[in-house]
Amino acid sequence: MNGRFGVRAGLVAAVAVTLAGLVTGCGGGGAASGPTTIRFVWWGNEDRAKVTKAAVELFMKDNPDITVQTEYAAYDAYFQKLSTQVAGGASPDLVQLDRATLGEYQHRHVLEDLSSFVGKTIDVTGIAPALLAGGQIEGKQFAVPGGQTTQMLAYDPAVFTKAGVEPPSGPGKSWTWAQFGESLRKVAATGVAGTTDFGWAIDWFEVWLHQHGKQLYTGDGKLGFTAADLTEFWTLTGDLRAAKGVTAPEVTTKMDGSMPNSGLVTKRAGSEINYDSSLSAYLSSYGPGIKAAPLPTDGQASGMAAMPPVTFAVAQRSAHKDAAAKLLSFLVNNPEAGKLLGVARGLPPNTAIREQVCGAAQAATKAVCDYEKSVADRIGPATGLWPTGSAAVKRDFQRVYDDVIFGRTSVADGAARVVQTAQQSLGS
Repeated sequence: MNGRFGVRAGLVAAVAVTLAGLVTGCGGGGAASGPTTIRFVWWGNEDRAKVTKAAVELFMKDNPDITVQTEYAAYDAYFQKLSTQVAGGASPDLVQLDRATLGEYQHRHVLEDLSSFVGKTIDVTGIAPALLAGGQIEGKQFAVPGGQTTQMLAYDPAVFTKAGVEPPSGPGKSWTWAQFGESLRKVAATGVAGTTDFGWAIDWFEVWLHQHGKQLYTGDGKLGFTAADLTEFWTLTGDLRAAKGVTAPEVTTKMDGSMPNSGLVTKRAGSEINYDSSLSAYLSSYGPGIKAAPLPTDGQASGMAAMPPVTFAVAQRSAHKDAAAKLLSFLVNNPEAGKLLGVARGLPPNTAIREQVCGAAQAATKAVCDYEKSVADRIGPATGLWPTGSAAVKRDFQRVYDDVIFGRTSVADGAARVVQTAQQSLGS
């Protein structure tokens, strides 16, 4: 797991406060002349760091006048440091963002509009328009997808087999929610929770909403769900928690997007909902036995979507925007870089490179490629960028759920609180 969706209390508040104090300013400009040094930062695990650094080394070999300094960290630490650097006028040149943060940074005029680079320094012709839209805001390209991911249930088959349960596999097959719940209860009888409590992440609530013909946010950036919707979802997880089908509160509250705190990796659960861009991390952290299955659904709509797990953006204050844009395009389009990066950020965004990588895939890379192929007819296009304020909504969602699972508030009161604070955060 690369921590892409594990925002803990305090992080977003710090980011919001720091960004709020920014003064919009124009940095130096475009094409570099002579030796240039740029900084590229991202979050992720050691596996992602190793292959990303290798791709950067290849870029510098091909572009000897450009030196790239790299930094990476876990999700929370990454954004704490990035917000401080941006506020201090020392922003990295190329940054990695996600759905919850791209809108926030663009809203504060931190990011460069890449429209003038597209078709010149940055080639996006190999990226499907629906995926490319994940980096667009109000018709302008502020970021470029670093990959494609979709939702999955990562599980240990041995845990389920011990409980006499056979997870569904193969194209078009998935549990209903009732079947899923019954399977989790059977696993719980063996002494381990069937899955990590999935009520903590707004990402999985979004999938559930889509299955019910609803959405997390409306097209104009307003809240798309009601307190009644969230009450129903959290009642589902609460019933499973009472049956010990999902992890206990002391395990769930530690979920922060890091592998060490994963309920599955720490063997406190037999499965875990996540994005398939994290499948390789599970395989290296837990073991080679991990498999992936689609999320449960009660109808034709799976709720799953193809979306960018991360996007790359150039800082508006960068003095070397052209060099940063050149690195961005290289990471997305260079075939040799594609081989090195593999599925570190999900499937390669460039479809030609994706075919190349998946065609020669082995081990963890093959697992991701095979899973996406198996669910290709079940996943829809990305549902759009989360609006400004969504990072705070994400944080509050998890914080309130902690209160629910520890009995500090009721499900209904907690759901009402999430809706009220979300409307404030979104300016509704």
